[in-house]
Amino acid sequence: MKKLSEVCKITGVTRRALQEYDRIGLISPTDRTEAGYWLYDDAAVQKIILIQIFVEVGYERKAIKKVLEGPQENILIEMKKMIGELEAKKKRIDGMINTLNTILLPEKLPMATLVALSNIDPSMLSRMYKDGSFKDYLETSIDQSASYTDEEKKEAEEYMPFYYHLLAIGSCIGKNPKSKLVQACVKDFYEYMINMDGIADPNENWYDKEHLDEMDEVMSELLAKDSELREMIDSQAGDGAADYIIEAFKIFKKIQIK
Repeated sequence: MKKLSEVCKITGVTRRALQEYDRIGLISPTDRTEAGYWLYDDAAVQKIILIQIFVEVGYERKAIKKVLEGPQENILIEMKKMIGELEAKKKRIDGMINTLNTILLPEKLPMATLVALSNIDPSMLSRMYKDGSFKDYLETSIDQSASYTDEEKKEAEEYMPFYYHLLAIGSCIGKNPKSKLVQACVKDFYEYMINMDGIADPNENWYDKEHLDEMDEVMSELLAKDSELREMIDSQAGDGAADYIIEAFKIFKKIQIK
């Protein structure tokens, strides 16, 4: 037999918790000394440990009591059910973590790009939800990102800054594309593209006509042919934003070549 203090030390359960378990009939002391001190046998200690497993998972005490009062095989059935519920929770938590990491990616963007993004009309953002709601959009994002592989996480981390850069430029629609803010955003984007793979030669002149023409061609083709990307930018930054980005980059190229 073990004293109450020993049981608390072995199981990590507080004296108050054991008193509460006794009060609600979840588990009571096996015996008492003549002085009234509580004693627990090994079976009772094992039962307390089992109770703590259910408590840790989130079971309410009434539910735990119901399981423990049933046939022994019910405990094993409940544990298998518990594993399934935990796997589902883990998947959702993974999806939430991946979604939050995506949301936080803009904090690493250059200042000019961040300033431009902050100017997006909040009412425009609701257009991305189409016929649904933000809740629907968030649930879809969580579900899709829940099972991301490491490679898919890496792709998301690379793609989202790319998209945010474009969105920042597009969000300036209505401003003169020659303005300092717009051209600073284009420059940020251009430098991001140069350094995206991390192997750009710092000694190479990336602002010569050849490189600028190549990037101009890539961007014009991408925004012209990728209808999904074009639609996303126009829906969030404003109609015509994709064409505005193309125009802003062409002006950037001319300024750099002069």
